[in-house]
Amino acid sequence: MLSLLHIENIAVIDISDIAFDARLNILTGETGAGKSIVIDALSAVLGQRASRDLIRSGHEAAEVSGVFASADGDELLLQRELREDGRNLCRMDGKPVTLAVLRETGDGLVNIHGQHDSQALLREETHIGYLDAFAGLSAERYAELYGSWKKLRAERETLSVAEDEKAARIDMLTYRLREVRELDPIPDEYDALTARKRTLRSAAAIREALSGAYFSLYGDEDSSGACGLCEAAADDLTQAARLAPELAEAAERLRELQYALRDCAEEARAFHEEMEESEEELEQVEARLDALSRLRRKHNMSLEEILKAADRWEGELEALETSDRRLSELDGEIARAESALLAEAHLLSEARREAARRLEERMARELSELDMGKVKFAVDMEEKEPHASGCDGVRFSIATNVGEPFKPLSKIASGGEMARIMLALKNLLAEGDTVQTMVFDEVDSGVSGRAAQRVAEKLCAVSRRKQVLCVTHLPQIAAFADTHFRVEKAVEGERTVTRVQKLNHGERVEELARLMAGIPVTDNARKTAEELLTQAKLYKNNR
Repeated sequence: MLSLLHIENIAVIDISDIAFDARLNILTGETGAGKSIVIDALSAVLGQRASRDLIRSGHEAAEVSGVFASADGDELLLQRELREDGRNLCRMDGKPVTLAVLRETGDGLVNIHGQHDSQALLREETHIGYLDAFAGLSAERYAELYGSWKKLRAERETLSVAEDEKAARIDMLTYRLREVRELDPIPDEYDALTARKRTLRSAAAIREALSGAYFSLYGDEDSSGACGLCEAAADDLTQAARLAPELAEAAERLRELQYALRDCAEEARAFHEEMEESEEELEQVEARLDALSRLRRKHNMSLEEILKAADRWEGELEALETSDRRLSELDGEIARAESALLAEAHLLSEARREAARRLEERMARELSELDMGKVKFAVDMEEKEPHASGCDGVRFSIATNVGEPFKPLSKIASGGEMARIMLALKNLLAEGDTVQTMVFDEVDSGVSGRAAQRVAEKLCAVSRRKQVLCVTHLPQIAAFADTHFRVEKAVEGERTVTRVQKLNHGERVEELARLMAGIPVTDNARKTAEELLTQAKLYKNNR
């Protein structure tokens, strides 16, 4: 269960620590006070989507921490920091984790039900998922078989193109491959040839410079070059070193310089000879670059991308050329895959039909407890072509009045009815999962009077098995709180802040009276609030 929620710089909350009860926790407050911000903060620390807009104005980061306690006393600390630059810093027990790990962990700790869940219930495509969750069914094996079957069918469809289209495709692929293979490009060749082209185009200037360098190093018949002068100097210094040993090191350095000058001269000579053939090579390089450029422009790809594409074309060509044989093989593989798929789908259908009857019976009891005893709930199933979830179509229907026919849930349920149907369904689904904390945001939408009392009693019953956090504006529900928090907005200094305050008995009376009568609170409202609290306490004591 969630024992502590720490919030820093989330929207109008500057800092807040909320210690929750193990049972029913109620949050009330004026519209716009920030009740939903508490739920948004909890969603964030559970790894759900969180916008940078949540960060309090004037701050670069916001932080949420949640302490979760297990039945055996162990504690788990989840933390998430939202930053203006879009980064998320997530930690679990102080150790960095990815957002995906935080989300996966959070999914096993808390189930948050908001208005979007009721809206999802209006979409019939979601009903099969609710039924499977109630039944505890896993369609993993079916999904695996379905994926294989779809892949085989897609392959067959690709190979089953018209013969003239196939022939045209083969001709095109053959031409493309021949063009690439004949040119035989290699990765990075274009850049290397471009650099070589620049060098070759400067061949005359390079030769002239090399000639000057060679003359300076070797000289000619009339003058000595640097190599000859350095060699003579090295000989003289070596001779001197025999008489003055302290000159030996200098003589050795000069000898090394002599050898280095000769190496430089040889490199200059060799490169000069190479440049003498530059005109012919330049023509070859330019022709090669022109051919490579045409190929790149034609396919709008780099050479590396063209080589990868050629491998794909080769594989496709081989597949097309052997398609007749592969088509025959595929027919057998598809038949076997479909047989296994339908067998698994049949098992799923049987399990769903049995679960549908149980869900109808359980929902009848749940709805009766929520003051909807006359409403009948039905699970309609029909056989369909294989799809991602099986061969079943599932639709929830209700009959709101005695004698009226069943109609799709999406057609006739009011907001208040949807809220209670969703609460009933969530309660049944919670029985089979291991999540210990349930959050209900605006579960009382469209509910009032006696129906509100029944919703309160149902939330109280759920809280005896799991921890419940509920945002509400109804005094009937707030009266059942084991721990009651008031969320209120105030101005401190020049900033608006939201505070979350745990209420004592007297403060609860004032809050319930405010929910009933507004401001100013009357003595009659206080008296009615006391009665609500007394009735709720008696109900809880008698259960």
